[in-house]
Amino acid sequence: MKLYLRITRPINLVLTAVTQCLFYLSASRVNAGFSNFDFSNIRLPEAITSTLACIFIASGGYVINDIFDKETDAVNKPKKQIAHSQIKSPNLYIFYIILSVVGLILGFVTGLGMGILCLSIAVLLYFYSSDFKGEFLMGNLLVSLLAGMVVYIASRGVFEVSKAYFAEYASIAFFITFARELVKDLEDMEGDKVQGFTTFAITSGAKYTKLLAAFMLIAGILILGLIYIHSQQFMFLVCALSISIPFAVAILSKLKKAQTSQEYHRISNHLKQLMFLGLLTSLFC
Repeated sequence: MKLYLRITRPINLVLTAVTQCLFYLSASRVNAGFSNFDFSNIRLPEAITSTLACIFIASGGYVINDIFDKETDAVNKPKKQIAHSQIKSPNLYIFYIILSVVGLILGFVTGLGMGILCLSIAVLLYFYSSDFKGEFLMGNLLVSLLAGMVVYIASRGVFEVSKAYFAEYASIAFFITFARELVKDLEDMEGDKVQGFTTFAITSGAKYTKLLAAFMLIAGILILGLIYIHSQQFMFLVCALSISIPFAVAILSKLKKAQTSQEYHRISNHLKQLMFLGLLTSLFC
């Protein structure tokens, strides 16, 4: 059972749940900061079922991705490979189906619109793993859109959505995830070549991939500026200037110098951390 749990990327799932809970909390504020919350703005049980639906659909996506990534992971991550090497393929497919079906049921329990959205995401995750992942920017775009959807889905759990800047933070998640996906393509170039993929990193080279990743990262950080212009909250500005922006600058510096797979892997992890820190500022705007 422990192996099955590892395939679902439990840390990523926890971050997904924490992110959505963060926006439930943010949308419940009467004023900016950690005080005066009005929890009547949270829609129960929709907030719970929508978050669980997102977690189960995402976990199914991780499983199907491991199934299709057998050859790539054998080159890029031979020590971390679980699918096929330790669990039989039929069992993996059954596990994937169970997770996806539970996610869809929870989605439709939340509402028809949420159910249709979950179905669309599940289908896109399948085709991402089977076809789009290795295509020129297609996989990057799809994963980035789905990252933004994590924030959007949280809006289904509240009555009044204007307080938490859902659209703006969904855009931040999109841009930073896009940057991270490009860096991951640089990290996985050798295995992707074995698979015959035509990712942006392979077709355009490391120089232009770094430039595009840097552009996406900067675009995500600039949205924090737009949020400040609208909110005019001093604590939000302090957090952005003291944490998010310096961290982003440090990542850009490391990205410029990076050349090895290990260096790209560390930058990828830093981008995940930056996205979470960026989303955390929603409590102050």
